[in-house]
Amino acid sequence: MNKLILALATFCLVSGAAFAQDHSQHSHHDHKNHTTLGAAEVSQDDSIYHLDGTWQSHTGETLTLADLQGQPVVISMIYGSCTTACPVLVNDARRVFEALPEQYQAHVKLVMVSFDQDRDTPAALAEYADKYGLGDDVWTFLHGDDNNIRALATLLGVRYRKRSDGDFDHSNLVTVLDTQGRIVQRTEGLNRPIDAAAAALIKVIDDNHLLHH
Repeated sequence: MNKLILALATFCLVSGAAFAQDHSQHSHHDHKNHTTLGAAEVSQDDSIYHLDGTWQSHTGETLTLADLQGQPVVISMIYGSCTTACPVLVNDARRVFEALPEQYQAHVKLVMVSFDQDRDTPAALAEYADKYGLGDDVWTFLHGDDNNIRALATLLGVRYRKRSDGDFDHSNLVTVLDTQGRIVQRTEGLNRPIDAAAAALIKVIDDNHLLHH
């Protein structure tokens, strides 16, 4: 499974680098590529768990964001039909998780939230998770309505816009949340070093004495 993800991530990075070099030569009708949007500034005092609204997970559960509280979370926003940046973002979240000592991994949740209300149904997200071998309890893929997606993106500082072809331009951002849903660390870009994110997770777990629970 890891080899599949790494191979796909390598492909996407090569494709992304080529796109970055040739961007001026592409028209906006080239559906294979998207524009990366810079992340917006955020408040580290606001908890995403204060947001109302329900979501559906890829396992068919209905939940609120507040159901995630009590453990640190690595969260990113993607969409399932994205073949460039999003698989790399998913792999970046996996890299953060795998950088943790094993005893810390049990206290971390990886959450991927879709921009695509129409296409990324819970069933489609389940298929996505299965395709990339992300079906264990660590991963949660979330489908929500447009208002909930937009509110969450605002708090996370993720900028996105839907294009005429149904795909999305978006920020590439992996965010670490503390046990109360507050942002403690953000990594912007693709395939970036994950040391700071892993260190932030370890600090949250240590500060909350989760290893002793």
